[in-house]
Amino acid sequence: MATATTTAQVSEAEILPEQQTLWSDAWRRLKRNRLALVATIYLVFLIVVALVALVYTPYRMSAVGIAPTYAPPSAAHWFGADSIGRDVLSRLMVGAQVSLIVGVGTQLLVIAVGVPIGLLAGYYRGWLDSVLTFIINVFYGIPDLLVAMIMVFLLGPSLTNIIVAIVVTRWMDMARLMRGQTMSLREREFIEAARASGAKPARILFGHIFPNALGPIIVQATFGVPAAILFEAFLSFLGVGVQPPTPSWGSMASDGISALEYAPHIVLVPSIALSLTLLAFNFLGDGLRDALDPRQKR
Repeated sequence: MATATTTAQVSEAEILPEQQTLWSDAWRRLKRNRLALVATIYLVFLIVVALVALVYTPYRMSAVGIAPTYAPPSAAHWFGADSIGRDVLSRLMVGAQVSLIVGVGTQLLVIAVGVPIGLLAGYYRGWLDSVLTFIINVFYGIPDLLVAMIMVFLLGPSLTNIIVAIVVTRWMDMARLMRGQTMSLREREFIEAARASGAKPARILFGHIFPNALGPIIVQATFGVPAAILFEAFLSFLGVGVQPPTPSWGSMASDGISALEYAPHIVLVPSIALSLTLLAFNFLGDGLRDALDPRQKR
C-alpha cells in the first residue's frame, strides 16, 4: 500500500508543471488586475502616439493660422485650435513626447543616482551610512519647488534643466528605499555565501543585492514617473517649464485659461490627457506592487 502511494506521488510530481519564476508569476498576477491591465494598454498607446509624432502629426505643431482662432473640435481638427490657430491634436501628440521624456528620463537618472548611494549606505553602514543619511535628510528639508525654481532661473527654462531639477529634488526616495533593501538583504544566507566564496563588494552589491531589490525599485520608479510629469506640467503652467514653440501639456492648459469660458477645449484636452496618464501610471504602480509582493498568494 505504501509503495503504491509513493508511486502515485512520484507520478503526480512528474506531471506537475515547473515552478514559476518570480517574474512569470508576477506577470500572471498583474494580468488579473484589470485596472493595471487597462493602464498598461493606455500607456502602450501613449508611447505609440509619441513615437508616431516623431515622423507624423496632422499639422505642423508650430504652424500658426491653419484654423480659425479658438476653432472648436471638427472633422478637420479633432481637438480644435488654440488662440493663434494651431492644431491642438498635433501639439498634444508632441506634448506626449515631452511628458514621457520627463517622466521616464527623470526616473532613470533617479535610479542612477539613488541606487548606488543606497547600496553603499546600506551595505557598509557605520560612518558612511551616517554621512549619506544626513545628506538625504538635508535634501528632504529643502522645498523641492524652491530648488527647481532656482535651478530653472539660474540655468534657464529648458527640458534638460527641468529634468535635472526634478532629479535633484527626487533622488532621496530611491536612495532610502535602496538603503532599506540593502540592509535587509546583506544578512541573507546567499550574501554570506558570496562573501565566503571571496566575492568582492562590487560583485555582491551589483550582482546579488541589486537584482534582488529590482522589484521594489521598479515599483518606486513607476510611482515616480507621474510625480515627475505633474511637476513638469506645473512648472510649464507657471511659464518656467518647457519653452515655446515646444508644447507641453502644462503650458497648453495655461495658454487656454484666458479663453476658458468660450473655448474650454484648449484647457480640457491637455488636462484630460495629463489626468489619464497620471492615473495610468498610478494604477500600473499599484498593480506592480501587488504582483511583485512575495507575500501575495500565488
